[in-house]
Amino acid sequence: MGKAGTFGGTLTLVIGAAFLLGWIGAGMAVDYIDGELEENCDSTTGQIGQITGWDDGQCQDGRDSRDTLAALQMPLLIIGVALVGGGGFLVFRS
Repeated sequence: MGKAGTFGGTLTLVIGAAFLLGWIGAGMAVDYIDGELEENCDSTTGQIGQITGWDDGQCQDGRDSRDTLAALQMPLLIIGVALVGGGGFLVFRS
């Protein structure tokens, strides 16, 4: 299985690494959105803006985006670890 196994393993390792980078990026984005929400929406001025509608729903959109990214983190990590493990197995087996 030599060359095909090595190529498939390497490709799987690269894709798995991309998933792990996506996991890291999603974590950084969640932290950034949390900071912005805390600064702009959870303050007294931000709460008044939400109540009066001056924020045009941006705070809720930010919360929705944060929740979506947070929900994607665990699948990205699990798939990334599985692909890196499988790819490593294929590369080092041959």
